[in-house]
Amino acid sequence: MKKLIAGIICFGLMGCSTTPVSPTTAKEVPVILKFQEREGTVPVTVVRDKGMVASACAITAYIDGGQVANLDTGEKFVAYVKPGEVVVGAGFIGSGLCSGAPRKERMFTVKDGKPIYLRIFIDQSANVDILPSTIN
Repeated sequence: MKKLIAGIICFGLMGCSTTPVSPTTAKEVPVILKFQEREGTVPVTVVRDKGMVASACAITAYIDGGQVANLDTGEKFVAYVKPGEVVVGAGFIGSGLCSGAPRKERMFTVKDGKPIYLRIFIDQSANVDILPSTIN
């Protein structure tokens, strides 16, 4: 009985976490025209983690308040932005099971010629967050 309970607890904990995905293996989704590559822009790659938490719900990503793309688990987008301060956000815009806390936004500094990588994940409280990533 103890082994069964321990197994259920381990399975439950595993189901409540997300796993980072490499940008090289993530499926790319298109971005709106405004964020396509242009001279003088820098790529910002955003990857959504894989995992069971909210896996049936798309997460909407934003740059400077504008909607950029909808990401399912294991997907990414590459947006090209001008160097400087940029606010990147993510959150659920669905309803029912696909609703959640308001979108989370964070400010990042994009430097000329230095691409950045970000990851969208869901914490154990089911909150969406976005942070820098060293996986590239």
